[in-house]
Amino acid sequence: MRPFLLCTAVLLLSACVWSRLLDWKGQLKEFDRYFTPVEEGQALVLQMKEPCIRAADIGYLLGGEKPSSTTPRTGGGFYVSWLLRRDRADSIGLDIALGVPDLGEDTLADSLRIPPAVTAFLPKDRLVAMARAFGSAEIDKDKRQAAGGFSAEDAKPITPGRAVVVAALGEPDQSEQRDDHQFLTYRFKLVLPDGTLGKASNLQLEMRGEQLLSARLTAPNFNAWMRLDGAK
Repeated sequence: MRPFLLCTAVLLLSACVWSRLLDWKGQLKEFDRYFTPVEEGQALVLQMKEPCIRAADIGYLLGGEKPSSTTPRTGGGFYVSWLLRRDRADSIGLDIALGVPDLGEDTLADSLRIPPAVTAFLPKDRLVAMARAFGSAEIDKDKRQAAGGFSAEDAKPITPGRAVVVAALGEPDQSEQRDDHQFLTYRFKLVLPDGTLGKASNLQLEMRGEQLLSARLTAPNFNAWMRLDGAK
């Protein structure tokens, strides 16, 4: 009986998380109505006008509902962060932080902070454009994945070049050349509250010359792919 109850609880949790995330996706489709982008130093913060997700919902996608760290936020509230680190000495890693007014279990997040490691090679206006495009992404709930992309009209070339990406994220764990396309793969693990490394997530960037063509995130409970050059 206990395994059955546990399985039922997990399925209910997953369903609730996905319901909130689909509501959030709907808000992204009407970005200007529901979000305000604000610069915070080198980071980009998307302030949510009508919060609908818990911070832990993003943690669930990355393989752990409990955050890696919690820090007070300037002006009140807190940032709860899920830290993705590479299991190597030169790891730079990513801090995915959501702002909350308090630390209640059911408190809804009021902002998403995109770290400087990302804005270093993805311009902030293009990150906002990605958020908008994600609102129209195709969702496969059974496979827990989303696929989206810029329209041909919105696909202004993103040209950071490999050197800028490496300066932001470090040398990739794998680099593969296919014709004139280069695929850079970064393998991260979630930092657990006790500092140990947990489940793995991979980030793959597709480049052609200086141009960034696509980005793919493969996480424990979610996969996302975004085409950035307007190609079908």
